[in-house]
Amino acid sequence: MITITILTLCFLAALSLKIKKAKLPELQALLWYLHLVFGCFALLCLLLMLNGYGFKGTQTERVFFTLYAGSGMLLYGLSKPDNDARYAYLMLFFGFPFILLFGLLLPPLRIVTLVAAITLLSDSEFKHYDIDGDYALQTKSTGILSGYPVYSLVEDKYLFFEKVTQDVVKPQAALHSLKMAKRGKDSVRIQLNNIDTVIVLSE
Repeated sequence: MITITILTLCFLAALSLKIKKAKLPELQALLWYLHLVFGCFALLCLLLMLNGYGFKGTQTERVFFTLYAGSGMLLYGLSKPDNDARYAYLMLFFGFPFILLFGLLLPPLRIVTLVAAITLLSDSEFKHYDIDGDYALQTKSTGILSGYPVYSLVEDKYLFFEKVTQDVVKPQAALHSLKMAKRGKDSVRIQLNNIDTVIVLSE
């Protein structure tokens, strides 16, 4: 709900600024630089995710994406109507809720729009189960999109980053019981529900 709350507040604030035709050039300039910073972090997060890495913290990437989109909405509220590419770019952020609403109203796009909205706006639930100081088993629950959590191996990397290996265990069930014991330095035995397996920690 944090993502929806932040974006809703930014949307309402942008709408209020647009209605009042607020002129705050100093704030607009500062917000534009912050938007570019959040955009760089969002792009970095995307590149890391495509390569199986991420910033430490379970919701760090979502925070950067949310701040990037929210700052874009606020900038639209402070911008004067224009025909340039920058105004059209900012309009995409402000128009995102209307695009979702339009998709929900059209039966052929309803399912796709609903899945996209839940994926982009809903906050997943993460839980960490430490194996040692460098590794942990992570569960990620996505609510109605999946009836069971995704089990991933998280490896501490490079001070601010971590490597995430998806689907190391596939019980296709909620977590009821879990036991983990390291076997040497490079593997761990995992007893999860009725599954007993060994996964390699490093190659």
